[in-house]
Amino acid sequence: METIIPRHSEPSAWDSGQESAWIAASQAGDTVAFNRLVLKWERKIYNLSLRMLRNPEDASDSTQEIFLLAFRNIRKFRGNSRFSTWLYRIAVNHCFDIIKRKPADYQVENPGQDERGSLKYFSPGNLQEKSIFQSERQSRILESLAVLPKDQRVVIELKFFQEETFNGISSILDIPESTVKYRYYMALGFLKDHLGRFAEEIL
Repeated sequence: METIIPRHSEPSAWDSGQESAWIAASQAGDTVAFNRLVLKWERKIYNLSLRMLRNPEDASDSTQEIFLLAFRNIRKFRGNSRFSTWLYRIAVNHCFDIIKRKPADYQVENPGQDERGSLKYFSPGNLQEKSIFQSERQSRILESLAVLPKDQRVVIELKFFQEETFNGISSILDIPESTVKYRYYMALGFLKDHLGRFAEEIL
């Protein structure tokens, strides 16, 4: 599904009341309202896809497919959880499906970079992330994340980059919170060893 709202019309701030109204309208078949949801969430979903899949083309395709799945299933959203929880669950499951279909030896040269070597991530949203995406640091963290098992990688993605709580990740992945914490601290231990002198600045 292509977004039909011009990029320059994206509001500078979003509130939960607006989102609830867009969800209700989308469930009634309003594609313009759904495209507003796309504008709100596409950066986060693209970044999640890119860090999980490590390939800009795959991430772009995945982002479109995730929102198409969300549009087809929007009427099933009952509001029992946050919309972000529901959307992240779709995104994570879709990325896992793509990873399963990849050959075991699938590799990407310079993952996440364009022909000029610049990362195609959207701008990070806070100072902590800005400190990560700097030259050598950004390259090292991408390499380290790529080595993590996907179950640990997605927990780091949701906790560190998407700023979800352990409880929120538990809901998204539908696993116990204790399992989320175990995977998170296992991943942190690996990243600290792998990142060496950058670990204190980044983690």
